[in-house]
Amino acid sequence: MSTAGPLLPIHGFVLAGGKSTRMGVDKALLHFRGQPLVEIAVKKVRGFCAEVSICGNRDDLAAYAPVVRELRLDAGPAAGMEAGLANARQEWCMFLPVDVPLVPEELLRRWVLQTISAAEESGSAGSLMASSLYTNGGSESAFVILRRELLPWLREELERGERRLHMLWNRLRADFGHAEYLRMDAAWFVSERDREVLERLFSNLNTPQDLSEADAWEASKIRSSRIGMPY
Repeated sequence: MSTAGPLLPIHGFVLAGGKSTRMGVDKALLHFRGQPLVEIAVKKVRGFCAEVSICGNRDDLAAYAPVVRELRLDAGPAAGMEAGLANARQEWCMFLPVDVPLVPEELLRRWVLQTISAAEESGSAGSLMASSLYTNGGSESAFVILRRELLPWLREELERGERRLHMLWNRLRADFGHAEYLRMDAAWFVSERDREVLERLFSNLNTPQDLSEADAWEASKIRSSRIGMPY
């Protein structure tokens, strides 16, 4: 279900360029509780983003949202982010992996709102360049919000051969000195149980076992109103 509220001035991109090697079948069109993963992700992003696209060299995904093509092969999610920034129609771009269906839309919306608010409060245009979710003591590297103007910087890093997202974001902080990381372990946790819930919400579906466990967890959550969200 889409979260009520106005669309925000951000271009949301679903990262769907992976090879799905460990899953054994294409993940973007893999069904989770009756819906393709790409459809689940697009619906969430559409609930609050002014623009929505899919990153990946997949013409068959155009039925769900416009597809922007990656220029680099074997560069991982960073190639999709490069393609997104190159095709962005908003100043801010949010990137969401296609294989994390349990992340609530409201959580993503609040993250975007906090990022935009922090940028406005900085008092200097361009002073805040990026925002990345930080949960359970580690950065969720594929969940990132970037200013469109970071495209030349990202291209330069990719040309140097860097593909690892955590290294790219470390370099971003070093180069600009003001990347924002929203530490959800401090701002959102209210109990130890919430830590376990948050870990599940951000779990990627990489294998058939991951898919089965996520399905069972979602089914148990639906059956029991005692399991709450960490927000």
